[in-house]
Amino acid sequence: MNTIVEAELADFIRNKAVKKLNIIQVDESKYQIVANLTWKEGDWYLVTTRKKPREWASLDRLARHIREKYNGAVPPISLLLKPLKKDEP
Repeated sequence: MNTIVEAELADFIRNKAVKKLNIIQVDESKYQIVANLTWKEGDWYLVTTRKKPREWASLDRLARHIREKYNGAVPPISLLLKPLKKDEP
């Protein structure tokens, strides 16, 4: 898994080196950022300084984070939601 830390991602966004940000729902109430870079292949997962995936508990908080940290020219963003589990009878 390719990883990237917050400072690198902010720098890449500022320098227009990010093609797309993907927001992925990994659990019922956990979201992660995965970036596609212009100069490197593959998906780059945002991690903490301890190399654990950076997660948000809500889309509101994640949107606020993106606005505050990556102000300026934010690349296109896609959202991938997990399918709802069907209730068992």
